[in-house]
Amino acid sequence: MDVRLARRAAGDVRSVCRCARPGAAARWVTSLAVHLPECARSHSLMPADRTWARTGARFRTSSGAIMSLPPAYTSGAREMYCRNVYLRTGLTMPASGWVVDLGANTGLFSVWAAVTGAQVVAVEAQQGFDLEIRDLAAYNDVAERVHIEIAMASGVVASGATVGVVADDRLWAATSHGTPVRPAGLSVPQLMAAYRIDRVDLLKMDIEGGEFAVLDANEDLQWLEQVDQLALEIHQDFGDAALLVEQLRRSGFAIDLRDNDGAPVAADSELLAYAYCSRL
Repeated sequence: MDVRLARRAAGDVRSVCRCARPGAAARWVTSLAVHLPECARSHSLMPADRTWARTGARFRTSSGAIMSLPPAYTSGAREMYCRNVYLRTGLTMPASGWVVDLGANTGLFSVWAAVTGAQVVAVEAQQGFDLEIRDLAAYNDVAERVHIEIAMASGVVASGATVGVVADDRLWAATSHGTPVRPAGLSVPQLMAAYRIDRVDLLKMDIEGGEFAVLDANEDLQWLEQVDQLALEIHQDFGDAALLVEQLRRSGFAIDLRDNDGAPVAADSELLAYAYCSRL
């Protein structure tokens, strides 16, 4: 096992033991020990995660909320709840108000926000995730607080279908839950108007390069002044990350930039993966 993977494994063992409920943590650590050679060969800890995919798991999140996941929903749980990639630098999950989740996928983040106490708008481009988000919300008894929009996250001017993974017909066709026809675009101002949202307490954005459409330099980004916190995954293959970060600074955010392992990086670093933004 290389040094970087060994460090990540050690960190994940600590975070799993801290955040997963005791039974789920014990199963994962045992699975890691059994599958350690496979993890070393694949440079991934995902072989250990397969135990949760068979049994399901429960987690105490950084907001104190308990998340319950059926077996089919555990992919990404270690990253989401144990490594806490979206809130790891001090951003907080609000206990009330509104959370907007751009790139909701199966709903792990959206349902966590609802369990904590917020109202949530879950925006997802892949149509097949609609039912999965609904089922997870119902499983955690928060269906009334999760509002699902099947749409392409877009800017007011720029379409989300023109930037990022979804702009590539071949990659879109290969998505696990997409249909041949992409959904319509939807901007954050449109969402705020539709749900009568005056203030977004937390905006999470993980849309595979589409962030460069939502935050395009030619957009009117005044709506960002109504956002208190922004957790942004940056996909550098699709735009100028340093320019995007500077736009967020001009919008009044203090910004903490990190790589995939959570180490601080500069805006021009090729390792930049996350921007954690809080209102000054």
